[in-house]
Amino acid sequence: MKNEILEELWKVKDQLGEKYGNNIDALAGAMKAKEKGETNRVIDLSHDQKAAA
Repeated sequence: MKNEILEELWKVKDQLGEKYGNNIDALAGAMKAKEKGETNRVIDLSHDQKAAA
């Protein structure tokens, strides 16, 4: 059975991977840069940082 939602998600994932050289750090950096000046948070690592402390 074909799942159109998953196919679309995989397509976007592949496009982002290609754009950022399959480098998660580059992708995260781009998202953080995009977040500057935005009122909504794109990436919130505060929960992870509290858990690591």
